[in-house]
Amino acid sequence: MIPAPRTLAAVVTQGLVRRRFLGTALGGALTLAAPGLTRAAGPSSFPRKPVKIIVTADAGGGEDTEARGIAPYVQKHLGVNVMIENQPGAGGKIAFEKFQRTEPDGYTLITYTFPKSIIIEYLDKATRYRTRDFTPVYAWSRSNQLLLVHADAWKTFDEFVKAARAKTLAGGLSGRGSTTHLVGLLAVEELGIKVNWVPYEGSPGAIAALAGKHLDFTIALANSGVPLIRAGKLRPLLLLGDARDPYLPDVPIPKDLGYTLTSLPALRGVEAPPHTPPAVVKVLEDAFAKAVTEPAYVEWAKKRLMVIHPLGAGDFATAVREAYPKVEKFQAMLKE
Repeated sequence: MIPAPRTLAAVVTQGLVRRRFLGTALGGALTLAAPGLTRAAGPSSFPRKPVKIIVTADAGGGEDTEARGIAPYVQKHLGVNVMIENQPGAGGKIAFEKFQRTEPDGYTLITYTFPKSIIIEYLDKATRYRTRDFTPVYAWSRSNQLLLVHADAWKTFDEFVKAARAKTLAGGLSGRGSTTHLVGLLAVEELGIKVNWVPYEGSPGAIAALAGKHLDFTIALANSGVPLIRAGKLRPLLLLGDARDPYLPDVPIPKDLGYTLTSLPALRGVEAPPHTPPAVVKVLEDAFAKAVTEPAYVEWAKKRLMVIHPLGAGDFATAVREAYPKVEKFQAMLKE
């Protein structure tokens, strides 16, 4: 039998039904695919390419050495290459200003010797970045400052203070505008002593001058002084911190001797650009947290007398926030 010819209405109705069916089927397919698309754009897809860590100092220094030391272990847990790129200049200011405008995708991080970048902000009001705007990821080490004298000088901190109150001493100033610089100025003011400061680029220069008896004392990062302490050339009188150093357990801290002195440890870690997504930060934070527990990394740190002091993103952010009022309070001293 020959089928009856279809009316125009029937053709239109059939077309609408077919389009509805195709639309429903396609919608279902997209719905099923959506979770996969979401994952591709979310943390499970990060990282997909190498991660770069910018070091705000020259190769071979403490900041560079620590970044290169932890990078292989972070790489292991991220599953992608981790590259180091040195961008020294102006104490880190140039690198920080450029980093402020970096894409917040988690693929570029910057090293941070806390609170160096905050101090730079106060020393140079024209600075075009704000540390509080960066996204803290992880800090892996902590170093307090030591008050060092020559091995032939005073035997105790009390003897040193008595001598310093009797006459003006020559003190080595390690890195103008650095954390060590600020801690040294604070200690001198809080102890009520007068010092003729002799500036050096960093702790190594000041320590060498002290070993040569060109200074009465210096204040330097603890791990910088340990080799000459062990060699019997320098004597540590005080660790300016809240807890003793595991590599110098016999060196007292202020509260052991009845003093109250401001503590501002140098923390080393990495930050991400402003507005980096929390999910991406979490992936990075977890990789660093796993890296610092790797036995080979722990052994590497011990050989370099580095105190591993893990701080996750939240605690790191708190440390940054709390540092601002301290630096602001004493900013005038840094310009002396």
